[in-house]
Amino acid sequence: METIRPLKLGTQSLPDSDSRLLCRNILFDMMGEATICVAGGDLAGLTGLYWRYVSLSLATIYLPKVPLTVQARGATDQSIIVLRPMEGRLEIRRRKRKVSVAQSDVIFTPADDAMDLVLPEGGRLDIAHLPAHSVAARAHILKPLMLKPIKADCLPLQLLTNYAGYMLRQDAQSREDAAMMVQHFHDLLPVLAQHFGDAPRPAARQTRMESIKARIEDNLAKSGYSVSDVADAEGITPRAVQKFFSREGTTFSRYVLERRLAIAKAMMIADGATQPISQVAYGIGFNDLSYFNRTFRSRYGMKPSEWRKLAAGQDGETEFGGLSGQDG
Repeated sequence: METIRPLKLGTQSLPDSDSRLLCRNILFDMMGEATICVAGGDLAGLTGLYWRYVSLSLATIYLPKVPLTVQARGATDQSIIVLRPMEGRLEIRRRKRKVSVAQSDVIFTPADDAMDLVLPEGGRLDIAHLPAHSVAARAHILKPLMLKPIKADCLPLQLLTNYAGYMLRQDAQSREDAAMMVQHFHDLLPVLAQHFGDAPRPAARQTRMESIKARIEDNLAKSGYSVSDVADAEGITPRAVQKFFSREGTTFSRYVLERRLAIAKAMMIADGATQPISQVAYGIGFNDLSYFNRTFRSRYGMKPSEWRKLAAGQDGETEFGGLSGQDG
């Protein structure tokens, strides 16, 4: 039975450069390119947990207990990130807006724009990433939650974080169990939004681009999946599909490659390093292993085998509480 495992970042032996690269790779999957600025400049000994499913990613990262800033350039889609500082307040600086989040409270924010995450005391930061395709149908429902701090004692929020904490703490889950827990997590989002008053009704249908991306996500494992396949399913021309991607500064092929690489990178560490890298590559739609290795290295600055070795760590793994209400 296929299982999903959390990546344990319990690697006290990793130096600053490797800890920084590992952290940036995880943050990249959630909020795009990110730079971490630490008082004293040292991230050595980074610890935490990272868990990924196709429609939800979770992380608990134990950062140094010193002032630090995460400078995120923004994701390439309209995904959502959920943040919770656990050892001090968090300040989000987004364009000209500043929002302060108290310790243990939670905030939802769109991930498609540049922002600075300032942790004056550093320490543990909990993060959840909701991919665009997973929240597209509920975008209007979730709008009241954006950039508004939510108190830790909010009951729907407590239920949400308990589900997230459970998924992070389990050594392994079957794909079926993971799918069920993620579905429960997403089902609680409208309940949380309703807690803030009359949430607007969901849109009658997804936007065209959201629909296109959802179809791609469902068919990434098919190596021959093409722009013509998407166009036929949407009832439009391949040229029209390409125009949608052009407006976002990319192409159909480049977007599909980016998604395959990101999922392959997560799969290589989520399976406990038991699945051969070649099987990961073929399973996510690559039909040429050398091309996979070459594009992976070009995108992430290391070979797939080097990423797996770095992510697995070398010494003493430590478990953490994740997004639950427990302290690490």
